[in-house]
Amino acid sequence: MQLLSRRGTHALMSTCASLVVLVSGCREAESVVRQADSGSVAKVVDEAQAFMAGYARDLLAGDRAAIANRYDRTGTYFLGNGRKEFSPYDSVVAQYRGSSWAPPATFEWRDLTFEPAGPDAVVVAGQFFWGPNRRTAGLVMSYTALLRRQDGALRIRIENESLDPTNIPTPSAGADSTRR
Repeated sequence: MQLLSRRGTHALMSTCASLVVLVSGCREAESVVRQADSGSVAKVVDEAQAFMAGYARDLLAGDRAAIANRYDRTGTYFLGNGRKEFSPYDSVVAQYRGSSWAPPATFEWRDLTFEPAGPDAVVVAGQFFWGPNRRTAGLVMSYTALLRRQDGALRIRIENESLDPTNIPTPSAGADSTRR
């Protein structure tokens, strides 16, 4: 085994010291990135909470343009009750402009959970209560949405609304088509 010269030992120690500084710097950089990511995630969750509160206000106000503006410009996937449908943005706008859509008389988000999916996306899961008018019992629906940042704002890319099966009206005996 050959012993290192004084110069070789000095070079080896300098290299080791450089590696220690480099590894230490990488750990600090990793920590900064982690802190930045957690800050971005917290920010996008705050934005999503504000988005959903605004969405409820727009629904109650019947602000069709504001509601349509909340959807992804490349289109939205609508799911629920066993269906999946992709609608281009102009179709979403037309749906809210049309006479088939009516604002609720009462509306309330319930038990919303916000799961960050990165610094620019959030999955929202929960329920809502939709009261069509003051005389009709409202509906409780489950709700899931993927909000993603587009042009600096969160927008709905995927929206799933499904009825609570206990809210589905049962057919009356007179409406039974199997009777003769």
